[in-house]
Amino acid sequence: MRRWKPFPSAGRWLALALALVFSGGSLFFGWLCAQRFSGAPGNWSIDLDFFLRFLGFLLMLFLAGTSWMRFLRVVTLWYGLDRNVVYIGSLGNQEMVPLEDILRLDFGVRVDGLPVPIIQGIGCYWGTGVSNDSAAVMVRSTIPPSRCIFIVTHHGTYAISPEEIEQFVQELEQRRHLGATKQHSIEVIHGPWFNTPFWYDVSSIYLLVLALVVNIIAVGLLAWYYPVLPAEVEMRFDAVGGVSELRARHQVFFLPLAAFGVTLVNMFGALVFFRYEKLVARMLQGASVVVQILFCVAVIMIVGA
Repeated sequence: MRRWKPFPSAGRWLALALALVFSGGSLFFGWLCAQRFSGAPGNWSIDLDFFLRFLGFLLMLFLAGTSWMRFLRVVTLWYGLDRNVVYIGSLGNQEMVPLEDILRLDFGVRVDGLPVPIIQGIGCYWGTGVSNDSAAVMVRSTIPPSRCIFIVTHHGTYAISPEEIEQFVQELEQRRHLGATKQHSIEVIHGPWFNTPFWYDVSSIYLLVLALVVNIIAVGLLAWYYPVLPAEVEMRFDAVGGVSELRARHQVFFLPLAAFGVTLVNMFGALVFFRYEKLVARMLQGASVVVQILFCVAVIMIVGA
């Protein structure tokens, strides 16, 4: 199989620059948050200002992660061609397009409806859009779709951007004329973590986002009430609602931290199980939501005591 590099573009450097800027921002807001935990636990300064810094940290962390993913996607993007299949690879994933399924090659097709258009071109152009004839187009390119090669198949259209475009087209046409030696079907081989089917499952993502939102709400409640909490708070409610013991008030932050740990473990478990049993993966995400709600209720009972 011969591999082809994607057409070089400034998008990868833009993604890298943004990744570095947002990473610096997350470190800055993380440092601002850490300042509030200086000194003895009894002297921690936790209030709404801390919560706003915490939200800024989360926002910078999300933007940094998104930018790094865009950068890694473009630096790992490649196209392959052998006697039977066109390959599109990125982040350890491979999309296989059999030559016998290719109907024709097109150029200059307009594509609309790419997801999150504001970030298209940062790193690469990626996602599923719609062409001017209402056909689905899978864009896997470093340049705008209007400048791509469009591989039209029975099952969909792929927009790609190999660096040596003329040689790629000539070799592809030659291999098509020779005919395939083996029969293949359109297939996606997913890598171990990135772009696994889990991330495209709407139910799993909604449950994960809901669990994280509940966790953030719990932290916000603690930040709101922390300045007026007594030095010792009632924690560890037993099954009948009685108080098990009194604990130092700074230990209330162990509740959202423990809930976040459970969500993180369940997420990695769902990533592993999703390939084999989707129901188990979704149940793990559902369990994360239940745990977050229970811990959030515990926080409400503590601050309302």
